[in-house]
Amino acid sequence: MKRRNFIKKSGQALLAVSTISITGAIISSCSSDDSDDFFDDGYYDNGYYGDGYYDDGYYDDGYYDDGYYDDGYYDDGYYDDGYYGDAQVIRDILIATNWKVASYIDSGVDETGDYNGYTVDFKVNDQVTATNGSNTNNGSWLVNGSGNELTLNFTGVPFNEFNDDWDIVSVLPTRIELRDVSGGGGGTDILIFEKI
Repeated sequence: MKRRNFIKKSGQALLAVSTISITGAIISSCSSDDSDDFFDDGYYDNGYYGDGYYDDGYYDDGYYDDGYYDDGYYDDGYYDDGYYGDAQVIRDILIATNWKVASYIDSGVDETGDYNGYTVDFKVNDQVTATNGSNTNNGSWLVNGSGNELTLNFTGVPFNEFNDDWDIVSVLPTRIELRDVSGGGGGTDILIFEKI
């Protein structure tokens, strides 16, 4: 009986020593002193966060700093040095093509339908013609020297509705938006021409 207990205890001790040795070997194989793992040289240190997207890429030297917002469209482009306020450029755009009335809102009332089918032609001699083939309205137009106002003066219905000094809101080669605030009732009229 004593011999059997001795053998049993010896086997348990041997099993425990073997288990400790194997576990130590596994732990040892998983640890590495090499500095080329994921966190040191990979994604976080020299990759995406360190030298990539955030430091030298999109945010620092790209889109926001030297691109669209700083040196592009808004600073040196359309809004600062562009069409708005340049009387000669606005005249050239008006003359360059034929137009349609894309929208006419008279103090909140949409009257665009009254102008369907009409072609508006701004001419070099400050004359303007609007015709739908059966009805023709002749008139005159003038862009003021500051390039912020367009005066229209038509004879005949329905374009005589446009006879006023319109504030120029925006001018593109394909679209012109005008606005007029009525002095009496305080209503706002909006007139939009679009290229045909």
